[in-house]
Amino acid sequence: MNVKTSTLFIIFVLIIFLVRFERKKEPLPPLIVNPVEVDTPKPVQNIARHYDLEVPKAGEAEDLVRKQHTKIKQVSQLGENARYGYFVTNYNQQIFAYAKSATSNEMYFVNGYLNGFVPYKVDNMWVILQYLQTRLKYQLDEVGYNDRKEVWQTAKESYVKLRGDCEDHALLLADWLIGLGYDARVVVGTAKSSGKTPVGHAWVVLFNEGNEYLLEATKKSKWNAIPLASTQPNYFPKYMFNRTEFWVNEGTILTTNYADEKWKKSGKFIPHNPYYKDLENMASSSQ
Repeated sequence: MNVKTSTLFIIFVLIIFLVRFERKKEPLPPLIVNPVEVDTPKPVQNIARHYDLEVPKAGEAEDLVRKQHTKIKQVSQLGENARYGYFVTNYNQQIFAYAKSATSNEMYFVNGYLNGFVPYKVDNMWVILQYLQTRLKYQLDEVGYNDRKEVWQTAKESYVKLRGDCEDHALLLADWLIGLGYDARVVVGTAKSSGKTPVGHAWVVLFNEGNEYLLEATKKSKWNAIPLASTQPNYFPKYMFNRTEFWVNEGTILTTNYADEKWKKSGKFIPHNPYYKDLENMASSSQ
């Protein structure tokens, strides 16, 4: 092999090495293309009937700073502006609980709307997403509840009535996923589409194998991928909760990171009836 040939050979090897090195630096694809890539923990076998799943779970909210419990305020005790929902704060004005009005016109802490409803077991979460897409109709509260401004339904109510607005979709999706062992949380904030002004909205964030996925529960087009939350900048989160815990975003609402240190676990929900059939299968939510 002469000098010219040797030089060309070395250059060729270097090019191959650089190409492979650059490929290793390429980021992971932003979407889950194959539904199988999302793990499905072993689902619960039966749905317990120890309480009415159409009624939110009553309970108390614990302020994790003061370690004190707060009971719900009844509608009759509230001013007109708070009749459809209110936040509970401690002495530092830190929010640790959120209360919303149910279909019965009674107040419940938002965690209580995730009261343990699993319609039936499924082998993977794509069945649930397809159900919400094809069966659940989007309907504003004003239309379904005689001009009431804000009404929250439990997961079972939405499942039975086959209609509801954004938080009703999100509650059904999250409660179902939690019951199957996922770490799923309802997120409340604002969102915008097509350059419009952001409006109040609720969606679901799924924590799975070190990743965070944003599930738009009201999506009515066909699901072909589950986006990473980091690829969804048009959602502006303020609060999130699961069946027992409440988080506040103390950073910017422009964040797409639902696991960073700016999310403070500020409250805990203590249900009067703590029984959940699938409690042993719930994913840890200690983040």
